[in-house]
Amino acid sequence: MIPIAPRKPVIVVIIVILLAFGAWAGYSCIHAHTPVRIGVLLPMTGDVDLKDPLEWAKDTINEQGGIGGRPIELVYKDTGSGNTTELAQELLADDSIRIVIGPPTSDDVYTLAPAFIQKQKLLISPLATSGDIIRAFGGKGYFWRTAQGDVAQVKVIVSLLRAKGAKKAALLAENTTYGDTFYDWTGFFATESGIDLSSVRQYDPGTLDADVAAALSTDPDYIIAACGPADAATIKKEIDRSGKPTKLFLTDAAETPALVSSLGAEADGIEGTSPTADPSSGFTAAYQEKFGEAPTDYAAPTYDALLLAAYTSARQDAAPFESLPGSIRHVVAGNGTRESWDAQGSRDAISAIMKGQSPYITGASGPLDFDPVYGVDPLVTYYSHWIVENGSFRTTEVFSSAKAGTSKVSGESADLSQASGNLMENVSPGGATYIPPMNRTDFEAIVVGPSSGWNNYRHESDALAVYTLLRENGVPDDHIILMLYDDVPDSPENPLYGNVHNMPGGANLRANAEVDYSGPNVTPDTFMDVLTGNITPETPVVLSSNASTDVFVYIASHGSPGSIVFPYPPDPAFTAGEFANITNTMYREGKYRQMVFFVDTCFGESIAENATAKGVLYFTGADSEEPSLGAVYDPQIHQWLSDEFTENVLAAIRADPDITFRDLYTTTYERVTGSHVEMLNAQNFGNINVPVMKFLSSP
Repeated sequence: MIPIAPRKPVIVVIIVILLAFGAWAGYSCIHAHTPVRIGVLLPMTGDVDLKDPLEWAKDTINEQGGIGGRPIELVYKDTGSGNTTELAQELLADDSIRIVIGPPTSDDVYTLAPAFIQKQKLLISPLATSGDIIRAFGGKGYFWRTAQGDVAQVKVIVSLLRAKGAKKAALLAENTTYGDTFYDWTGFFATESGIDLSSVRQYDPGTLDADVAAALSTDPDYIIAACGPADAATIKKEIDRSGKPTKLFLTDAAETPALVSSLGAEADGIEGTSPTADPSSGFTAAYQEKFGEAPTDYAAPTYDALLLAAYTSARQDAAPFESLPGSIRHVVAGNGTRESWDAQGSRDAISAIMKGQSPYITGASGPLDFDPVYGVDPLVTYYSHWIVENGSFRTTEVFSSAKAGTSKVSGESADLSQASGNLMENVSPGGATYIPPMNRTDFEAIVVGPSSGWNNYRHESDALAVYTLLRENGVPDDHIILMLYDDVPDSPENPLYGNVHNMPGGANLRANAEVDYSGPNVTPDTFMDVLTGNITPETPVVLSSNASTDVFVYIASHGSPGSIVFPYPPDPAFTAGEFANITNTMYREGKYRQMVFFVDTCFGESIAENATAKGVLYFTGADSEEPSLGAVYDPQIHQWLSDEFTENVLAAIRADPDITFRDLYTTTYERVTGSHVEMLNAQNFGNINVPVMKFLSSP
């Protein structure tokens, strides 16, 4: 007789399945009638009205059936009347809100994005446009914006001025995260466009008048000012007071009614740019018909921020177990039917997304195509060129960032023939003119990181990374003189006390480093004594080099035209004149066989433009009109870990230990963005086709 299995377990399984099905059905029923709550962390009061485009987008989607029948509900947190960080915490604590439109400023992004990443909530900002944001948060998937970073705006401004026939321009940028992008990139695009950038100044509160006077003293055709309306008004008054024909060109931050109200009739003639609607989208005409006035320039990116939030929510309903970064990436990568921003387009896009399809979405500000690697930035932004006339902002033209100028930015490769040509200008047709007089018998190095303060983490980190590279390459410590301000490891702001690392999660580079000069002992005078071998009570450790010694010098610091900044007096800078005098003296006195400088500072080229000493090679990440940029952001400690030039130099050397000085130049020229890598005095150095790591080693 075959035993019969008991029926009770089967019944239990069926009951469990039915209960689970009932629970899912109940959840689905409740979910289907639950509003899609989207947070808004933007100013709703003040000069710029962002509520109208948000409400219009919300009402348009809801009138077309919402998201699978679920209406959108906007939860406003007005940063115009409250503390942005505190308001953000309210949104972070609300589990019903997973997507937030905002925050308003780039500084806010650096403050808030790490917390949103940790809580796995999405930020979509129409306003925060610092160029460095994509370096800091690109690829992480939790921060996106509907207007490109301000690198694109700089490119448009310079292209526009070039088309207007400008030969010379000066830059005034506020010393903020917003102003940093204009300070970092204007020199780059001016160089690319053949415009002489006669003055580049980043001002602090209380110094504006002096900075305007310095800019005007160079007689520019235009002053480009990256600032708010109050500072813009001050600059315009100073220009008018000078009587000079210089014109004022403003960035988007100053395009507010406050500019006109503070200047009155004197505002007429001021020009500027701002992100705006795609002129082919029909958004501007539709907005004017609905509201009886032209939209502000940020209305279109704000409208599109809600579209992205809605489409991502629709994708979450279609794929409930997908991460938010995965959902928004799916939405912006669509290549199916093209759908517009209007009522029918948004309805059809939501319907297709909820069916698992991938429509090609476009917004009021243009196609919602995003950087395929890093996300964050749309590939195209439209900018209005406006002018103040009779107390009003009038758009004269609209420009696409994709058609403005040419450069190696936004995925375009550098012109390596140009890089090679720039280098060959420094090498005579017959080859190098200097041959070292004797064989190499020794190698010594000086590594300098003189900057102080937590915000200069990257300078100490880069110096330690280069020191570590030398040690790993077999150079004994007593052949390396390390000059490091060394306040970062023990900084009260350092959450990893005692630690300095050069990449997120990387090794502590400070642990095994032997520092020879630190704190206030790291001065230009100390550096020059060390370099020339001048032993004093203050400088007991110096180079002991001679005519058969190869010498390497690395410096990471701040720079200004013609000088490298050290934090302590009596001489707070190492100047171009001192560089030329010392290298010439060292050559005459037989203090080296060959000497190589790697210098990572703003305006780095300006230090060695007049260098002629035999056997000296000078390699830097920025030309004489350009700042250099930070790279590798660590959100855990809220700090930049490296400078872009040094980061790319080290990466190229590690990828190819046999790379030559010439190839290192062309490789970094291609990879470093925002500045032009320069190699100077190559014609006086000797053979630049030798491996870098062979030079950076003990015999």
